[in-house]
Amino acid sequence: MSSRRILPFLLSPILLMGYRNAWALDSEGPSLLNSSLRMTWGLLVVLAVLLIIYVIVKKRLAPLQGRGKGRINVIETRHLMPKKSLFLVEVRGQEFLLGAGSDSIELIARIDGDNGARRSFDQILSAAETSSP
Repeated sequence: MSSRRILPFLLSPILLMGYRNAWALDSEGPSLLNSSLRMTWGLLVVLAVLLIIYVIVKKRLAPLQGRGKGRINVIETRHLMPKKSLFLVEVRGQEFLLGAGSDSIELIARIDGDNGARRSFDQILSAAETSSP
């Protein structure tokens, strides 16, 4: 959930009860309702500050994590059985068809960049099956 959706949701009870009523004191002193509203308001302020700090830190540290441009892209995945899958992977402009089992990853076929862009995954798989011994 984004911070734009969370903050109004958290602040709505205070705004509905009214800012003035939340901080008002009776002639007898603070009531249980007023005390709980003050505690809720303080908690919401602390949560809002923590959320703002989290967003700022996440934006500042994202470039350091290397999530920008990756050299390895998984184009498509097909799950064959519970622990067996096929992966169409692009590495530095070249495409590879990989088979992954529970304990290993095998190269099934190296795909030409020109032909691979026009063929579907099923065509690439059938071509790899016919070329294997």
